[in-house]
Amino acid sequence: MAKKFTKKGRISRSAGRFGPRYGRKDRKLVADLEERMRAPHVCSKCARPAVKRIGTGIWKCSKCGHTFAGGTYIPSTSVGQTLLRTMKNLAEAK
Repeated sequence: MAKKFTKKGRISRSAGRFGPRYGRKDRKLVADLEERMRAPHVCSKCARPAVKRIGTGIWKCSKCGHTFAGGTYIPSTSVGQTLLRTMKNLAEAK
């Protein structure tokens, strides 16, 4: 019986374009980053999942047109979330 092969790029996802170069771990990291980057993100103004990346760290809501700076691959970074939480705690303390 003939062995059935999977489609090319199925395992490596978006990093399949690299072929065998750069190693499996690096290709997996790139694929994970690109999936998170292209996932729907919620707009902070209109609360709709319509935010798209238009440049490095520049994000724009296609619904309301709100443009803002964020992380390179995701709109809100972990450092930014920590800062917002700290500011909120300081405001409550006053």
